[in-house]
Amino acid sequence: MAGMGIACFVMGAVGAMVPGLPTTVFLLLGSFFLTRSCPWLEERMLAWPVLRPYAQFVRSREPLSRTVRISAWTAMWTSILFSLALLALADRLPVWLAAAIVLAGLAGTLAIARFRRA
Repeated sequence: MAGMGIACFVMGAVGAMVPGLPTTVFLLLGSFFLTRSCPWLEERMLAWPVLRPYAQFVRSREPLSRTVRISAWTAMWTSILFSLALLALADRLPVWLAAAIVLAGLAGTLAIARFRRA
């Protein structure tokens, strides 16, 4: 479980720096895995300078408002569609990659829908 948590935090850090890649979903998953297996490591990961702005969101217990959910979905799908369009225009979008990106977007949509519901 700790290995999955570390991998998710690394992907979240990459997502914080690369447009079009999700950050929050990976941090939530990483936090989930590390809270159960290695809580002190979760604290260290959330202390990374690139992830520090997201730490307050991950630690909060307040339910997400409808406005926040819609904003998150809008930003995520705008990034996904923009990335798909750029890859397609550059003729660098194999079907398997498009499917993987869309499936990741659907997973992110579900994660946002289920995360801290009121």
